[in-house]
Amino acid sequence: MPAQPTGRFQPPDVRRRQILDAVAALLLQDGYEALTISKVAARAGVAKGTVYLYFASKQELLSALQGEMWARMLQAPAALLARPELSWADRLDGLVAAWVCAEQDHQELYHRLFHELGAAGEEPMDQARTLLVTILTEGHKAGEFDVADPELTADFLTHAYAGPCHHTPGTDVTTAVQTLFRRVVAARP
Repeated sequence: MPAQPTGRFQPPDVRRRQILDAVAALLLQDGYEALTISKVAARAGVAKGTVYLYFASKQELLSALQGEMWARMLQAPAALLARPELSWADRLDGLVAAWVCAEQDHQELYHRLFHELGAAGEEPMDQARTLLVTILTEGHKAGEFDVADPELTADFLTHAYAGPCHHTPGTDVTTAVQTLFRRVVAARP
C-alpha cells in the first residue's frame, strides 16, 4: 500500500475533507456570521486560494456540508429499495433509522445547517421526499399501508421526524419514531 502524502501534498479528496471538516468545526464554534474563507483556510491548514480551488464561495461550502448530511440520510434507505425480501414497512423503518441517526449523531451541525441557515438548495430534500413517496406508494400498492395521498403524507413525515430528535437530546428515539411513522401510514403487520 503506497504511503499517503503529508503536508501540502494531499490528494484532492483528503484536501476537500480537511476543508469541509474545518467549515463544520468553525460553524459549530462561532456560527455562520463569523465564518470566513480565511478562517476556513487557517483551520484546514491550507492557503485561502486552495479553498477557492474546491469551493467558489462560503455558500458553496455550506451547500457541500448540507449535501453530505443528506447523503448520509439517503444512502441506506435508497439501498433498501433494491431489497425485495424486505417488506415496505421494513424499508420505511430503515429510512427512519437512517434519518434519525444522521440527525442525532450530528444534531448541532444539522441544526446549524438546516434550521438556522435553511436549505441551500432543494435537491436533497426533494430526493428524500421522492424516496419516501416511493416507499409509501409501493407499500400502499402492496397492501401494507393505507395511504390515500402519498405526497401529502411524505411532506408531513419528512418534517415530523425532526421534532423528537431535537426535543429529546441524548435519547435514541428511533423505535418511537418508527412506530409513529407506521401509525401514520396504517401499516399492517
